[in-house]
Amino acid sequence: MRRLAILSLLVLCACPPPCKQVCRKVLFDCDLDSERVALAECTESCTRQEGMFRQWKNQELLDLHFDHRRCVMQSSCDELADGSCYEGFEELFPFDPDKELTVLPTSTPE
Repeated sequence: MRRLAILSLLVLCACPPPCKQVCRKVLFDCDLDSERVALAECTESCTRQEGMFRQWKNQELLDLHFDHRRCVMQSSCDELADGSCYEGFEELFPFDPDKELTVLPTSTPE
């Protein structure tokens, strides 16, 4: 009963889910983890991104970040695996997962 009351309160205030909760869903519940990312690293990255948008006073990106967290929590694992929370949120990701990266040659001092 208490859990239901807390969930209702979160929905009513439209608060974004905590970063740790979002990361747990992706990494553990949906088993979409990458060997490169641990829970602490995911949570820290999410929290840092929120802080960065607050520091920049960029409400548009902050709202998009919160909407993305809500999207993850409201989507099924299959939807997440299919990229449901990537489309429309590309601005949050500074990389294109489909784009091949090229390595630039490094110059050597003479």
